[in-house]
Amino acid sequence: MRILSKVLWTLAFLAATFIWMVLFEHGFSMKALTEGSSEELRAIAAWFGGGKK
Repeated sequence: MRILSKVLWTLAFLAATFIWMVLFEHGFSMKALTEGSSEELRAIAAWFGGGKK
């Protein structure tokens, strides 16, 4: 159970960090958050997939 707790806290930290960085890079509005998140997720997927950005 302790491992599960650490995994969940780590995932929560990564999600909060991702959202915080998207807000700083793309602006502090819901529109910027949604558009910025999709843009960043596409960039991460391309980076892991080996495709172009």
